[in-house]
Amino acid sequence: MVSGAAFALESGDHALQFVSSEDGTTQPYRLYVPSAVANQTSLPLVVVLHGWGVDEIAWFKFTPVKRIAEEFGFVVAAPYARGNWWYRGPAEHDIVDVVEDVRKRLRIDPDRIYLAGHSMGGWGTWWIGSRHPNLFAAIAPMSGFDPQDFVLNCVNLAPFVIHDQLDDIVPVSFSRRPVQRMAELGISHQYREEIGYGHASRMIGENLPRVFEWFRAHPRVGRPQRCAIATRVGQRNRWLALLKTETWPKLARLDAVAEKNGHIRINADNVASFALHVSELPTSSGVPLRIAIGDWQTTLSATKGWAVFEAHGAMDSPKRSGPKQWSLAYQQTLPQQAPVPAIHGKIGTRLREAHANGTLALVVAEILRAYFHAEVCVLDSDKIRVAAGELTTQKLLDAWVHPVERLARIKLTREEILGLNESISKGKPLVVPPAESLPKRRKLTVILPTLLAAQIPDWEKRAEIVSDSLNETLCELATRGR
Repeated sequence: MVSGAAFALESGDHALQFVSSEDGTTQPYRLYVPSAVANQTSLPLVVVLHGWGVDEIAWFKFTPVKRIAEEFGFVVAAPYARGNWWYRGPAEHDIVDVVEDVRKRLRIDPDRIYLAGHSMGGWGTWWIGSRHPNLFAAIAPMSGFDPQDFVLNCVNLAPFVIHDQLDDIVPVSFSRRPVQRMAELGISHQYREEIGYGHASRMIGENLPRVFEWFRAHPRVGRPQRCAIATRVGQRNRWLALLKTETWPKLARLDAVAEKNGHIRINADNVASFALHVSELPTSSGVPLRIAIGDWQTTLSATKGWAVFEAHGAMDSPKRSGPKQWSLAYQQTLPQQAPVPAIHGKIGTRLREAHANGTLALVVAEILRAYFHAEVCVLDSDKIRVAAGELTTQKLLDAWVHPVERLARIKLTREEILGLNESISKGKPLVVPPAESLPKRRKLTVILPTLLAAQIPDWEKRAEIVSDSLNETLCELATRGR
């Protein structure tokens, strides 16, 4: 089934707008419609994400994407996505909104919707793809940042990863790591490592034919044999849905494989409840479905609806021996995902008030300095971004918009602190307490993101990683009620 009763746009380059489902604002995007639109058939769609410091026109201005799209018969949408928001928060919603807006205007094949981006857009491709695995058929992150554990969500997205060996803006290791993890996890992908482009957008244009060929060869898989989820909140990936984590906001992982013999093998880590959509499973309805979650096993008796599994005893009995126990129930519709804890308590109140009066970055720095028993906190203040309106837990999970969220504690001199620059904008970072008040003759204990610590020589030998996620730490503190 394809969307759209008739074509509302002619071929060519269009400057369009949509109304955000997140905050009601009007947001721009660029759309290229190929001449194949005249054939009155459904068309594939590629959403392309821009890098730092440019806008929705960049792909059309600096790459040959329109020419390649015309050659392959693809529609191309280029969102603005709030500029430098790293495709988090309202920018993430904008990408989904753009897809829906294009589908209202044109007949788009839902099994051939793709995502590509370079630099910050490369990160956005990893991030948006992994958060919305049901929407896209395949993704192509170029010169992007390491998605870390979220790469598990790409099990059915056939990532085509491209990076230059000599990239001095985003090191090639940020693509080599997820490529290695995909190989270890058995995720189908392709990796192309260039040399000679650095971080230049010229690499995009010369690889676009390969990317479009890859997309053309990878339509969306209807009933994949394997589904997987890595998330801190509820999420669905085809016939698999995570409903509740055991320990929030720690990351949960769910990996399920439907084998040809009617067995479904599931690995669950930090999962309290999940569900299988029985009628969508890629197995014969005439074969009894045997479920194995670790060492625990059962048989499915239903042929439609949802099979809902709930863990028992894992948190209350840490010394319990034997396999974790699960209960099974059947429901016709997918149960609601468990709500995340609400922001409350003294720290939560401080954060809410700071967001309301525009001092969120300053208060975050003060909270982190106290929590990690540091004398100084240094932050890229332009990376603390939260959408307007009331501060919610979900917004706080995305408050630090840079993909590298780790925090380090390190001893630094005042001169070393003053020598730090914000990682992308190159401005001076936020220092709490103010740099001019710091003593000059001794080293100070500093808490800071690792992307700032990396500017210090031998930082990895000198620093201690104290948090894998700044956002996770903030949510823990803001929902404790203290």
